[in-house]
Amino acid sequence: MRKASPCSHESCAPSLREAGLKQTPQRQAILAVIQAAERPLTVDEIAGQMFGKPPGLPTIYRNLERFVQEGWAECLVGSDQIQRFVRCHSQEHHHHILCEGCGRTAETDCPGLDSAFENLAKASGFKVTRHQLTLYGLCPACQRGITA
Repeated sequence: MRKASPCSHESCAPSLREAGLKQTPQRQAILAVIQAAERPLTVDEIAGQMFGKPPGLPTIYRNLERFVQEGWAECLVGSDQIQRFVRCHSQEHHHHILCEGCGRTAETDCPGLDSAFENLAKASGFKVTRHQLTLYGLCPACQRGITA
């Protein structure tokens, strides 16, 4: 499995600074790993792919939690009920489609969903404060029987 080196592209550094975070090697490495991943990764997988000696799992969890708050990553729970993290590229609200064959993800917006949620809120009397929607299926490669 390929190890990720610290983030060398400009998209990581400004985001950390703009969020008021120090630009530490650990944060850069965590971002680099999830940026390079073709599928969502568990915290153990992230640690295993970090260049050099990875920080402890609590440090990785804390950083991932902050990255989720900033919208840079999202935590997805698969059918196995294990948390995995994926790098989000869209600055807009979006959802993910997760391939049940190979684990790849794609970001997608779902036009019309906001109005559907408003209708659900009105009908239930709830005030919706947040939501998470993950769609599951098979990517084009898995549909054709091609595995990565």
